[in-house]
Amino acid sequence: MTGSREWPVWVIWAVLAGASVLGFVLAEGYASPPVAATVAIILAALKIHLVFDQYMEVHWGHRPLRPILGIWLAASTVILLIGYWAA
Repeated sequence: MTGSREWPVWVIWAVLAGASVLGFVLAEGYASPPVAATVAIILAALKIHLVFDQYMEVHWGHRPLRPILGIWLAASTVILLIGYWAA
C-alpha cells in the first residue's frame, strides 16, 4: 500500500456494488421519484470519486489533477441537482 488512504480493492468494489444496489432499490419504488433521483445523482458522484481516487490512483500520482477533478465533480453534481429540482 502506498498510503493510509488506500483501501483494499474488495472494499472499494463492495462500496461501489452496494451503491449500485441501493440506487436500484430506490428507483424500483421504495422512495418517491424526486428522492430516488437525488440519491442516484449523489451516489453516482460518490462512485465517480471512488473510481478516480482508488482505481485511477489520482490520490497520489497526479497532485495538480486531483483538485481539478474534485471541482469538476462537485460542480457537475450541483448542476445536475439544480437542473433536476428546477425542472
